[in-house]
Amino acid sequence: MTEVVCAPNPDSVVTPGLSIAYLWPRILLLICSVLYGTNFPLGRLMNDALPASAATSNRVLLASIALSPFLFQLKPSLRGTAAVCGTFTALGYISQSIALVDTPAATVSFLGALVVIVCPALAVVVDKKKMGFADAPQTWIAAITCLVGVGVLELGGDGGLGDVGWGDFWSLLQAVGFGTSFFLTERMMAKEPSQALPITAMQCAMSAGFAGIWAGLDGTGFMDGALAFGSPHGAWLFDETVASSFTLPGLFFDDTFRNVALAAAFTGFITTAGNRVGETIALGKLSSSEASVLLATEPLWAAVFASFLINEQLSLWDGAGGALIVLACVATAIDPVWLREKLNIDYDYNNNNNNNSNDNELL
Repeated sequence: MTEVVCAPNPDSVVTPGLSIAYLWPRILLLICSVLYGTNFPLGRLMNDALPASAATSNRVLLASIALSPFLFQLKPSLRGTAAVCGTFTALGYISQSIALVDTPAATVSFLGALVVIVCPALAVVVDKKKMGFADAPQTWIAAITCLVGVGVLELGGDGGLGDVGWGDFWSLLQAVGFGTSFFLTERMMAKEPSQALPITAMQCAMSAGFAGIWAGLDGTGFMDGALAFGSPHGAWLFDETVASSFTLPGLFFDDTFRNVALAAAFTGFITTAGNRVGETIALGKLSSSEASVLLATEPLWAAVFASFLINEQLSLWDGAGGALIVLACVATAIDPVWLREKLNIDYDYNNNNNNNSNDNELL
């Protein structure tokens, strides 16, 4: 991986408040969050009709095609990092799709909100950024609140720990994939703010490549169908009656799969290609840690869309966990200086100035 040395992004040094400069990247991310919320019920809908590998491959291939003109504009200095970033993006999409095979869409989305933990952890481990409670109290409060929300979601039902399964593991793995992708994207955008489209194109291309490999292995029955992860379709590439309809472009010409084709087109072009462009642009204006918390509203939208599109209903515990995640989103907007004063936290601004150019960079 090509080493990228990051200086603070001057575009992100904006005083918190109601100014357009401060609000627009955050509003953009919230819009992305709403659109991302449709991915989970639509992904479940596609997985019910297609093998999970085929559904994922179709979706990210469409996104990759849409952004392919920008792929060759990626600067050589970013290619290695962008490829690694795309690998983690692929991990996020693939693990999300596997989780949706047998796990409620809202649960998968709620657990994916753990990106709020992944991004600050990477900032500490990789960048050696000071992230103690005194440095970033709002980030700690948001992260702890989010974790409590996830705990309520997972353990609050009648089954307790007995309800935890492999789908939950894959849901957590998506947070690792997407969280690491956010972190690396922030680093690249800090170095080259004009490279949003090429970086996104590489992410989608890598995702399409890995998803294509998964679909090829699953479709040929590799490992006795273990890569189907519970999907009822086995060695489907050898079945002439479905192979064409499960893949592109045949999916768009089979009337029996019309809704699935529309879902693939929407998730591919809008919520994957379009959303990742918006997300990448926003990450050039604020930190991945803050972005991950803003995107944590995604599970609530996923729950709403799942209720309307696939008739999934939220339980009382789901609602309570979701409310805590919303509180985590609110916590990230708290001014750290104000919070230190209210909590009587002693903080040496002079000694910490060399590590962080602005309080917002600690998010």
